[in-house]
Amino acid sequence: MRALIVAIACAGVLATSGVSLAAQISSPTIYGTFDQVLAECSVWNGGTAAQAVTVKLVSEFGDTIGPMTCAGGVGANDFCSLVTQIDNSTAYACVVTAGSVVNMRAGLVFHKHVQDNNGILVLHPIRFAPLR
Repeated sequence: MRALIVAIACAGVLATSGVSLAAQISSPTIYGTFDQVLAECSVWNGGTAAQAVTVKLVSEFGDTIGPMTCAGGVGANDFCSLVTQIDNSTAYACVVTAGSVVNMRAGLVFHKHVQDNNGILVLHPIRFAPLR
């Protein structure tokens, strides 16, 4: 009798809990240059179904930027990005969490400001690392 009550309680807890995000891919912790001003972590869903995805940046000191939940999930052949200003003397890693990362592809890019021929500041990528 006690086993039946425990089984029913466990089934109730499992039935009312949501699906957890279980799989992760991450980049190595990288540093661009003293010119780095912006980090962008982008994830693309190459699968056939939408997935709930969270993206965060983690500094070499353990500080976390995010996590950002991609609004409405990432649809098939769609992407989501976390873009933020960063410290120019710190290394960062990107972490993507989803139900399954089999069809997920992602990358971390650092950018710096450069002046174009018209004197306008534009972003120029200086370092890239894929997430695995």
